[in-house]
Amino acid sequence: MSIPLANAATPPVFARLLDDDARAGLAPAVRDFHQRGPAHYRGEAVVRGAGHPLARLVRWWFGFPVPGEEVRVSLRIEERGGREHWHRRFGERDFSSSFAPSRDGHFLAEQFGAFRFRFALRSEAGRLHWDFAGWAFGPLPMPRALGPRIVSWEAQDDDGRLRFFSQADFPLLGQLIYYDGRVEPVLAD
Repeated sequence: MSIPLANAATPPVFARLLDDDARAGLAPAVRDFHQRGPAHYRGEAVVRGAGHPLARLVRWWFGFPVPGEEVRVSLRIEERGGREHWHRRFGERDFSSSFAPSRDGHFLAEQFGAFRFRFALRSEAGRLHWDFAGWAFGPLPMPRALGPRIVSWEAQDDDGRLRFFSQADFPLLGQLIYYDGRVEPVLAD
């Protein structure tokens, strides 16, 4: 079964990493999110994180969201040079990263400043799981033992919206980020 893509000539990044069976197994909101291409989404999220000064400083430095309930979320996705650029706004905080297939074509590679993260994408029970597979600082691969423990997935909620969940716990910092939210496409700005 072939699932149509937004632009078959240059499919979106996630579509290049998921085969037809994996895409077909995703809930419609998740599949549409990753096939849409450039788009704008809005919604809300619960945001949590460790409250000690070092964790708050790191969140501030990187523009990560401040913990809160019903935090407004905006996500803009742009495509440039074969990469997806995600510009996120949680409340008054902004941060961005970009995504592309890894050099070997087997993983999703996220670039966040000088940091690079690799994820194995897995479709299961309608959800898209992002399984943490490694990280690097600049050109230097970093030991997994020093890296984050990341749990991240996307699903469809009962109202048909995209639900996203991400939690990253770091050694010494504890829970740096945790967000559980829902977004839907903005049809016109």
